[in-house]
Amino acid sequence: MYQLIFVDDEAIVRDGISSCLPWGQNGFELAGLFEHGLQALEFMREHHVDVVISDINMPRMDGLALNRTIEQQYPDVMVLLLTGYDEFEYAREAVKTKVREFLLKPITADELSQILSRIEGEMNFMRERKRQYQLMQDKLEASFPLLKERFLYRLVSGNPDVESLLKRKEYFHLMDLGAFYQVSIISIPGNWDEFGRITLAEFIRVRLESGEELFSNRNEDLVILLQGEYKEVLKHRSRTLAEKIYTYASRLGREQISTGCGEIVDRLTLLPGSYRGASNAVDYSRVLGLSQILSIEEVRDSKKIAPERFSELTADLADQLKSGGRNSSAQALENIFLCLKNHFLTPLEISFYFTRLLFVFLNFIQEMALFSESDDTSLYQPRNFESLSQARIFFTRLLDLIEDRIETHRNDAARFRIEKAKQIIVERMGDSSFSLQEICNEIYLSVSQFSLLFKEGTGQTFLEYLTHCRMKEAKKLLKSTDLKSYEVAEKTGYKDPGYFSIIFKKTTGLTPMEYRRSLEE
Repeated sequence: MYQLIFVDDEAIVRDGISSCLPWGQNGFELAGLFEHGLQALEFMREHHVDVVISDINMPRMDGLALNRTIEQQYPDVMVLLLTGYDEFEYAREAVKTKVREFLLKPITADELSQILSRIEGEMNFMRERKRQYQLMQDKLEASFPLLKERFLYRLVSGNPDVESLLKRKEYFHLMDLGAFYQVSIISIPGNWDEFGRITLAEFIRVRLESGEELFSNRNEDLVILLQGEYKEVLKHRSRTLAEKIYTYASRLGREQISTGCGEIVDRLTLLPGSYRGASNAVDYSRVLGLSQILSIEEVRDSKKIAPERFSELTADLADQLKSGGRNSSAQALENIFLCLKNHFLTPLEISFYFTRLLFVFLNFIQEMALFSESDDTSLYQPRNFESLSQARIFFTRLLDLIEDRIETHRNDAARFRIEKAKQIIVERMGDSSFSLQEICNEIYLSVSQFSLLFKEGTGQTFLEYLTHCRMKEAKKLLKSTDLKSYEVAEKTGYKDPGYFSIIFKKTTGLTPMEYRRSLEE
């Protein structure tokens, strides 16, 4: 139903209008009758109105003034003016716009009914057009996030055309500070469920600043586009954000993520370089096993040109080294020697290829910081080999050294985290609110990862080790101080003295007081 109001200062006219038509059945509901324009406007401030039929000559506010106000404040409302024959030309000249029709007094019910029927058809047509337009707008709005994500991915992974970039940047409301930009990639393990991915993405999204974007690439990694006015501030913010993401991800109880930060660039068209750097940093972060935050500044991008078969094989060897598989790396090295064996090569060519192969190993060692001051430097020196078998022995030995060093790095990292955890336990065991989650947050591990690592490294669970430390401290306090049992309980992290006594007796076979007396005997 369209809502219609009638404005006329003559009561007999208002009564006639209200009773002469089948309101509610003709597509219109008579929402109100008013004596002058001010009353009508007061009603319109509180109620929706589609059509206004108004007399021209009225006290306080006439129909012409009412029409002007409606045109300014309610541009979608249709206005029909009633006027006498002697003032018709004046009214038509006075009102040039927004008056749908002039109705000459006196008007019959049939005439008014026909006019309203025609207006209803027009309004129905306009309503349908608006509905169709809104449907199109809704569809565009629904697909807008996907279109924007595709645009952002092409922006960082391709070679964006400057003119096209400017147009699409405006369409997708991409705020551009025109200063510095950086791409970071969050690689999520494949065993994460969709809920975990969405949860992590939302955590990141609410921490982005104005103009920064979060989207996915073809590998379903999360890609963050950061920007800032100052390079050093952006660099610090990128690192801080990555650390927060690690901490939050560890709380989700899933396999840990990997993060790579690309180089900072000063033009949007240079973003593909930052994206490639972030991607390479993610690859390297997986090599040592335990997750870590890496930027492309911490690892050097290895670009390999492979126009020949030998280049393809050395590239494959580098990939296998990154994957961390000892057997696959050994096979890749063997494939290189098979290739050399099956071709006739001059001594100069053999020397050239061995030098290139050595640089593949040395590049990887440098990238992964696998050098040691105690190393035999002869391992890294180019040399002339007398035979392929001699060269194979040399490079196999070097490969074994690399794999052993990677394993050592992994073990060292694990031991460091275990020792760090033990240190945290000793420092905070007196806090009754101290929890396993606090340790996990500080060393960037999930509860399940930490529990497994700690058990393997100490032979005890977190709770067992915490209890051991607390009991050790309790015995020390009972021996060296005059503190009462409940005071010892409080200093060793137990709120309930009774529970402390139970644990103490279970551990030592004596109550705290019995233990103290036994020391005096």
